[in-house]
Amino acid sequence: MIDIPSFAGLGTIYTAKEAATRLKMTRRGVITLGKRYGCCSMHGRSVLFSEQDLLDIWQVMRAPATETKPVSARAVAFYSADTSYKDLLRTNQREREEKRRLRKEKDAANRERRLEEKRLVSRAKVEARAAKRAEKAAMTAAKRASVEGEQLDLANKDPSYWTSQRKKRLRRERIARMESTP
Repeated sequence: MIDIPSFAGLGTIYTAKEAATRLKMTRRGVITLGKRYGCCSMHGRSVLFSEQDLLDIWQVMRAPATETKPVSARAVAFYSADTSYKDLLRTNQREREEKRRLRKEKDAANRERRLEEKRLVSRAKVEARAAKRAEKAAMTAAKRASVEGEQLDLANKDPSYWTSQRKKRLRRERIARMESTP
């Protein structure tokens, strides 16, 4: 047979909200601690706490006692030596600072190299554009020279023959003829 404790020994039964108020905690915090350490009674979704459960939760929340531990002989020998803990910390800090300085120098060198590469690429693009413009200007000048060098065929009615350069040339010739005749 199962030994069921008598309800007379339980004392007051608290809901989660009442227990939280009594322990000055949140409702969810009391429920979590109660479930974690088995200090609550659950029936469905309702969680109930007895007086003893609240005392157990209070004991769980208490900070553990600290007592000074005896120092071992190794620790005494270590701390009584020339180097102290602060010296070790300073050494570690110096090493970290040196690594940080080297990393910054390396990063700066890499950054400068990347910037120089970008500058070279942009210079090459500018030079390529300038060369392309010069080539186009030379082609346009050669085209104009070939158009101006030939005699205009005034009888030609083909629209593809009358390019903008030929039309401009015809206008210039007519204006020049009008200005030369008084």
